[in-house]
Amino acid sequence: MNPLLMTPETIRIAGHRGHSAGAPENTIAAFRKAREFGGHGITCETDLALTSDGEFVLIHDETVDRTTNGHGLVRDMSYADLAKLDAGRWFGEAFAGERVPRLTDALQLARELGIIYQLELKIYDRDDVILPKLRALIDELGCADLLQFSSFDFVQLRALKKAIPEVPTVGLSHSRLIDPAAIAREANVDAINLEIQHFPSGEAHQLHDAGFAVFLHVPRPERLEKLKSYGVDVEAQAVRWVREGQLDQIISDDVAQMARIRNEARG
Repeated sequence: MNPLLMTPETIRIAGHRGHSAGAPENTIAAFRKAREFGGHGITCETDLALTSDGEFVLIHDETVDRTTNGHGLVRDMSYADLAKLDAGRWFGEAFAGERVPRLTDALQLARELGIIYQLELKIYDRDDVILPKLRALIDELGCADLLQFSSFDFVQLRALKKAIPEVPTVGLSHSRLIDPAAIAREANVDAINLEIQHFPSGEAHQLHDAGFAVFLHVPRPERLEKLKSYGVDVEAQAVRWVREGQLDQIISDDVAQMARIRNEARG
């Protein structure tokens, strides 16, 4: 049984890098905000990186330059160096002092608050290192129930499923796929995240018919305002797709927006 398959009544909602519309992305503050708006069981998509001394941390970019007050490559920095950086002030003074979190710290929060993390792997060329480290961490903390893995690298996802079969996997794709179910089957993933511009093409039906879950990223509200002024209501489309049972998870930078779509779909 696919653990990521939902119904219109049980559809999951998720925050992209936490509630990144209202807090600095991939920080404990963003994860707490996501929980505030999304409730127990909220999924926080976040990005997994590795420091020079082998610590798993949550940060999107290869460098710390955009989201901290530091400079340099994450992989060249020790966690002690990374922990000195401010990862919040760039977003707003209220978040000054936020740090780049370790995965272990985020998992502790997840257990306390009822959060699930979808870890997007940003380390593409070190499976021989990261897979055993993830396996050991999950065994040590007993946290498989708090995790999903995602990647644009379907070969990596297949290796992840072989090494850690109890954690669901999500394939990410910017492309419209000729046979998404065949790719999902080959990579042994549980879900595929589709691009919204391709969604009406029918890939969701192909995936569901083959037993795979369907995730969808919805742009945040301010990016949809112009389209709505021209008569294109993307949120209304998402509500319809949820009601039709085409979606198992919807994700956005704005978790409140996802909760609103879910609640409207439920009537």
